[in-house]
Amino acid sequence: MTIPHYDQHADQLVEQYESLAFEDVHGDLLDILPPAGATVLDVGSGSGRDAAWFAAQGYDVVAVEPSEAMLTRARQLHPSNRIHWIADSLPDLANVRRLGLSFDLILLSAVWMHVAPAARERALRKLATLLAPKGRVAISLRLGAPDTERAMYAVSLPELSNLALQFGLRIVCTSDSADRLGRSEVSWTTVVLGLPDDGLGALPLLRHLILTDRKSSTYKIGLLRVLARIADTAAGLARHEADVVVVPLGVVALFWMRMYKPLIKNDLPQMSVSRLETGPGFINDDFTALMPISPIELRIGSVFHGQTAKHLHRSLSKISEVIRDMPVTHLRWQSSDEQVFNVSRRRMISTPAQLQIDEAFLWSFGDFRIPLEIWQALTHYNVWIEPVLVSEWVRLIESYCNDGRPDIRTLAYSMLTWVDPARDTSFARAAVERMRAAGKPVYCVWSGQRLRDEYDVDHCFPFAAWPCGDAWNLMPAARQINIQKSNRLVTQAALERASDTISAWWSEAFLSEGDGLRRQFFLEAQQTLPILVTDPDLTDVIDAMKVHRIRLSKDQGLRPWDPSVERNRTVFAGAPIKAQIIHNYDTSA
Repeated sequence: MTIPHYDQHADQLVEQYESLAFEDVHGDLLDILPPAGATVLDVGSGSGRDAAWFAAQGYDVVAVEPSEAMLTRARQLHPSNRIHWIADSLPDLANVRRLGLSFDLILLSAVWMHVAPAARERALRKLATLLAPKGRVAISLRLGAPDTERAMYAVSLPELSNLALQFGLRIVCTSDSADRLGRSEVSWTTVVLGLPDDGLGALPLLRHLILTDRKSSTYKIGLLRVLARIADTAAGLARHEADVVVVPLGVVALFWMRMYKPLIKNDLPQMSVSRLETGPGFINDDFTALMPISPIELRIGSVFHGQTAKHLHRSLSKISEVIRDMPVTHLRWQSSDEQVFNVSRRRMISTPAQLQIDEAFLWSFGDFRIPLEIWQALTHYNVWIEPVLVSEWVRLIESYCNDGRPDIRTLAYSMLTWVDPARDTSFARAAVERMRAAGKPVYCVWSGQRLRDEYDVDHCFPFAAWPCGDAWNLMPAARQINIQKSNRLVTQAALERASDTISAWWSEAFLSEGDGLRRQFFLEAQQTLPILVTDPDLTDVIDAMKVHRIRLSKDQGLRPWDPSVERNRTVFAGAPIKAQIIHNYDTSA
């Protein structure tokens, strides 16, 4: 056990720790420290060396140490009215949380290796909830063989990075150093984590709603993830007013249905035991009748007929009512009774014999109003926000499950996957094969080379960063080119050079296949891409892609990719080659 070891060897360990100055151990942190007067949490404070340094610099310090012997010696060595000493430990930090404080800096110096791997997710979640809006968490990772005399476990930067993503934390910086005590078998990596800062207070509110707000069901988390998905993949439907963004209530209900169907189908509980008897309020005969329809089919442009259309229409109406009466009613600004979101429903119209999920249909349910600062945070920081939402949703499902299923966690994560990329890729592959069967050549949009038997369907904007399987985002590409591109973001110049060949591919693969596919192509583009005009043409879609590319580059910092500067490939020479490719798309081989 770790604590008995520290209790028994307190004198030796205190002498060891005090032999090093704060600057010797944490010199790499000096540039990221908050200004004097900030609040610091020193977790695993040991001899009190670091806590005393912070106090001397004018910080208010909460020093946490689980070893009673170490805590006693620290108090004796470093008396200060700026240090509040607490006996507490990870993963819960229950006594710290009772203080009701948030911290500008949280330091874990030589602590993380003592946290058992199974407890690290919970530990980091607690740390994230204690962090102030612009705060930082500094964690030193001990690399090398664990010390067998005390409970110690292997640690790594990739593991910590993956955990951080679940709670909206990003890596601010890292630094490597040799062991200051001269142990050749030990080295250290210091990792500084932080929360993205929107400067508007929206991210702290979202973090509060996700991680600390009381929840008796998954409805609040479900709605927030729905809105995050809409902001990230359906921003073209939004209407901007003075200080709010309005989206169709129908798209909120539709995304809600897409998210909850797999969870309900697999009997994953969505509310606490005390509410299980009533069950989710949006489940009725209409919802149940739609179970055979896969979530991916519930997308803009899809057409439904007869009884299926009626079930879908009535179910979305019921869901919109539940959203208004439940999560919207209970999601409130901190320390206020004012609702964060506002909903106005419209009277349900009769269901047509043929129902298409288009913009008019989605607006027919009503309006959903989102404060502008919340919308902007969801738009620009979804890469951090959504993993936190999914992680919290899984945690809630685990807490509500009382049947002891060992696979509940893995199953929950699987069912919360938003789309199936294989389905979307096959849609474009079918277009490639259709063209080839008709004797028409297909070209790599990036290199201009004619594609033979081996080819890939490339997501123009990488799926790993922005999961969109719409037709406009799917491009035929030579396999080697696609491997080179990987998850990098095509440059503005490369997109400009390829615009004619991309348009030619769209025209032949989708727009020439009848009014239905043509309409679906533009409906999808209008849903997901910004600034598209009414009745857009292909040039408008390309222009909207360029704007969205800037957003992805800025918000996610994706590595750029330009085929013209890659080695060992055919150079994309420009107009003459493009003209020939475009000509070939209009003629048989």
